[in-house]
Amino acid sequence: MHAKPLNGNEQWVRDYNWLKQLAAMNINHPEMTTKLTPVLAAILLAGCGKPVPETPMHLAPEPVEPAVKEARPELPVDKPTAKLKTPEVSLWEAARTGNIEAVKLHLAGGFDANTKDEGGWAPLHGASGSGQKEIVELLLVNGANVNATALSGKTALDYALKAGHTETADLLRQHGGKKRAELKTEVK
Repeated sequence: MHAKPLNGNEQWVRDYNWLKQLAAMNINHPEMTTKLTPVLAAILLAGCGKPVPETPMHLAPEPVEPAVKEARPELPVDKPTAKLKTPEVSLWEAARTGNIEAVKLHLAGGFDANTKDEGGWAPLHGASGSGQKEIVELLLVNGANVNATALSGKTALDYALKAGHTETADLLRQHGGKKRAELKTEVK
């Protein structure tokens, strides 16, 4: 069975709706809104290209299944019109204060666990310095760099040790965490 190819208007509407949905998911993230606004404006101003004439069904190419399916966040099955809830706090604040539900929402929404704030802090730094062991583990499982350095050059392990959070420090060590001094020694 052949799928009917989209004409130019149908393609534009589909792309526009997808972009609106993407923007809505990240609306409370100032850093994402700042990045998406010019992109969305450019796409909407330029359009999505010239309308494609309808292709007769007997000339349409056979549909091809992609080798790797693109992962997009799924909406909850029981509520087909539900949107992903956007946390009220930033990922860094949620990690530092122990708001694990907000951290999970940010990560599920595609937020990079290694993104640094203006001070060069990754979410792992704040979670480690405040002893949020469960969040530290969640960030590590989701790809956080255990030895990422802040602008000061300190690592998550430095912050955990300075604040006396030995269980968090032990967890970081189990994942290969090192102090700033140890990283400097390796470079030499």
